[in-house]
Amino acid sequence: MNPFALARLRAWMENQGFERFFVQQPENFAWLTGGGDNTVVAFRPVAAWLEVTPETVRLHASQIEAGRLLDEETPGLEVLRYPWYSPPTPQGQSDLEHDLTTLRLVLSAAEQERYRALGREAAMALGESLRFADPGWSEYDLAGAISEELLSKGIQPLVLLVAGEERLFRYRHPIPTRRPLGRLFMGVICGRRHGLFANVSRLRSFGHPEAGSLNEQICQVEAAALEASRPGATLGEVLEQIRSAYQRIGRAEEFENHHQGGLTGYKSREVLARPGNPTRLEVGMALAWNPSLPGAKVEDTFLLTETGLENLTRDPEWPMMQVAGHLRPMVLEG
Repeated sequence: MNPFALARLRAWMENQGFERFFVQQPENFAWLTGGGDNTVVAFRPVAAWLEVTPETVRLHASQIEAGRLLDEETPGLEVLRYPWYSPPTPQGQSDLEHDLTTLRLVLSAAEQERYRALGREAAMALGESLRFADPGWSEYDLAGAISEELLSKGIQPLVLLVAGEERLFRYRHPIPTRRPLGRLFMGVICGRRHGLFANVSRLRSFGHPEAGSLNEQICQVEAAALEASRPGATLGEVLEQIRSAYQRIGRAEEFENHHQGGLTGYKSREVLARPGNPTRLEVGMALAWNPSLPGAKVEDTFLLTETGLENLTRDPEWPMMQVAGHLRPMVLEG
């Protein structure tokens, strides 16, 4: 179990006047158990609930799932089994009616350490795949290589986008196809392990004439987001700095063509930054901004610390450049 999460949940329950609370959603299950996974179909809960009271935590699970969950995800918990064909209805309040997002946003020291390991391995898996790729590959080929690298490290690619030269300038969410990669291509992942998400985007060029200049432009937009991401700032305030940065590079219209990111953690975006969003940044929160242009995108996962932003998804093998005091990824050439 995650004692930090359990204490926060119980304090919230007391404030709400709840004597018991049932947890099923994958993001909450992972948060509460310290990284346990109650999914079989990607990011959909199986027949299992955690019942939390001020004194106890019990697992309710179907006969199908109880053994594996108890052995591998929730060791030591009391388990109540029920027939797979007759699931009971939880008798009390649950996370189907109550949003626990705000309780999850500040990460404990143990969660931050898990995040560092995940971020480093996810970034290196994506980087290795792009370094090995060939312009003649299809987008499917690159997606397969990325998946293999991630899964070999126990990371689930819950979002996997690939765009070759033909589609990179057209779509912001390019699901892989049979189209060739060509001279410029991108890989994007939201990889999950122990409940946490590492969000990374990287691009590679084989002599594309616009690749470098587009990357420099979008890194200027991201620099505004990173500079504004300070404790006490709201997501809405950061977003206005991003909007202004698009205007400064002469691409104001692109603010409207894709979301810009926000807080991450136990979901790829725990809280999406929207105009006027009042959520205040705190030390211990994780951020993933993803400004983009046709043909360009920059994205890493950062931890907000007492001394500033820590890049959790830095790949030491990937070429970097200094942008406004931060090392940011270049487009890998050749």
